[in-house]
This record gives sequence, structure tokens and C-alpha cells, in this order.
Amino acid sequence: MHFMPDTEDADSATETFWPEGYKQIIREDVPLLVREELLKEKPFSSVYEQGYRAKFLDHTQFLEKIADMVAVGAENGADDAFDTIIDAFLTEAPLPQFRVYARYTQTSTFSEELKRKLKQNIIEDYSKDNVYVHAYKVGYTKRYPSFNEYINRIADLVVTGTMNGANDILENIYHSFMKLAPIIPVRRHPRRLKMW
Repeated sequence: MHFMPDTEDADSATETFWPEGYKQIIREDVPLLVREELLKEKPFSSVYEQGYRAKFLDHTQFLEKIADMVAVGAENGADDAFDTIIDAFLTEAPLPQFRVYARYTQTSTFSEELKRKLKQNIIEDYSKDNVYVHAYKVGYTKRYPSFNEYINRIADLVVTGTMNGANDILENIYHSFMKLAPIIPVRRHPRRLKMW
């Protein structure tokens, strides 16, 4: 049998990840905004009593779980948006056309301040990234007259993806509520590894 050296530590040291400052903002702000709104309105009391009382200590804990799930959905939506943007870079295609949903579900999770904070963080982190700078120079100078316009467009796309991801999770939660079925668990995507 051949001996295989363990290179995990060396491999880990050479891995680089995309900036993720936006995730910290989502993790801190989104659950607070959702909790504030849900706790103010105290919705889903009958749903809690009929289908979820045995799983959650009280109605507040139930609503806090929903808020945390929405934050994970928002993070995943941002990651998905970034992945779609990178796919456009790799195929030299125009930046994707994300659409804001025509109508979001009840919870208005994203205040203008939160959207502004997210956008500013994305602009700061990704305007310095060599991949995004290079992609602009080789593929987007004709579509976007300035780098600033290009990076603002990217930030807008990611903020939209974040909002849509949060909404998708709320929609899944509401479907569970209609059937009084177990709430489908939500998992964060792994960190996005730079592949070049």
C-alpha cells in the first residue's frame, strides 16, 4: 500500500475566499429587523398553537426561529447572485438581469438603510478585488462607461439577490404553515472559494 501524505493544512493555507463582509451585515441586521416586525405584530399565533407548540418553548422562540431562517435565506440569495455574476464573467456574457420580485411577502425585512449598508460594503470589498477589476477591463468597459457604474450594478444585483433569497425562505415557511408541516431546515452555503 502506498503512503499518501496529509496535505490538508498546506492546501488550506493556499485557499483564498471571496470577501464576505456583506454576510456579517446580514447576520446582524436581518434577524433583528424581522424579529422586530414579527414581535410587534405577533403573527402566526394560531399556526403556532396548532402545529408548532410542541417544538418551540413559546411563540416568541418560534418567531425568532423564523427570523434566523430568513437571514440564512438572505445570505444564500447573496451567494447565489455572486455565483451568477461570476458565471457571466467566465462566459463573457452580460451581467445577469435579476428582477426584484413584483410583490414580496408580508415581512418587509429590508429597510433602505440596510440596503444602503449592504451595497456600500459590496462596493468597498469588490471594487478592490482583482477578478472584478479584470472582468471590467476585459469585458464590460463598453457596457459600463465607468468602473463605478459597473461595481454599483454588481452591488445592486447582489442586494436584489439577498432580498429575493429572504423572500424565497419566507415563502417556503408559509407553505409549511398552510399544511402545518415541519418547517424545512435552512442551511447556509459553504464559504465561496476563489478558484483562480
